[in-house]
Amino acid sequence: MKRITQLWIITALIMLFNLVVYLTKVGGDAFILYVSDLLPVFCALVALYYLYKVYRSFTHFDFVKSAWMLTFLGVLLYFFGELLYGFFEIGLGYDMNEYFPGLPDYAWCAGYIPLFIGMGLMFCGYKRGGFPMGKPVIYVVISAFIASILLAVTIYLLIPIILDTETDLVDKIFYLYYPLGDMFLVIPAVLLMYITSLFGKSALSRPWRFLAIGYICFTAADLLYSYLSWQDLYGNGNLIDLAWNFGYLSIAIAAAYQVELLKSLNERVEL
Repeated sequence: MKRITQLWIITALIMLFNLVVYLTKVGGDAFILYVSDLLPVFCALVALYYLYKVYRSFTHFDFVKSAWMLTFLGVLLYFFGELLYGFFEIGLGYDMNEYFPGLPDYAWCAGYIPLFIGMGLMFCGYKRGGFPMGKPVIYVVISAFIASILLAVTIYLLIPIILDTETDLVDKIFYLYYPLGDMFLVIPAVLLMYITSLFGKSALSRPWRFLAIGYICFTAADLLYSYLSWQDLYGNGNLIDLAWNFGYLSIAIAAAYQVELLKSLNERVEL
């Protein structure tokens, strides 16, 4: 059985386990607390493992390897955020809804920086390398679609948070940072997925496809989290946790496909 197939099976089992625990409430609040806090740590570790494998698979340090290295650093900061969140809530007994923003939020927010730089580096690298960049109208359509989503988010979520007189300035900054940061990750990821699809083989675009899916999952979860947390409605066992967990696993799948692609290209060179 190929490793990528094994990863798909692991992903399906993790998501099924997560869904069953949240829907049935098996084990009570204590067990749900552990699942809610520790499962994201495990999923982030899986992503880090495969991202590290990608980094080791490159023989030359080019813009593609640099982009994957930055993706690793971004997910590493996310991992520290998940680890700190679990430590504060399980180890120290903090109510994380009250402890906001806390150290986990600073780690998560810092993670956006290398992730975004990695996406930008990949985009610029393809453009400078003379690769086909596609039709400008496609860029307009993609940008317009994402802009319309951002406009709806701004009207129905961001503006109400900004105008809320009961929320202090620091909290507002973090509530707004997550969805806006995610949007700036999704746009280049979707564009890269489109650009690599022009190369003629789906194997080339598959890593970026699942990377984009991972970022889209983060975006959806962060949007819902910002709203629910602002309304004091978020708690352990919320189904939006599944989107974060699947986001990490999607990044792992993207990295696994990139490893397979590099292995295939190296074998052709040797022949």
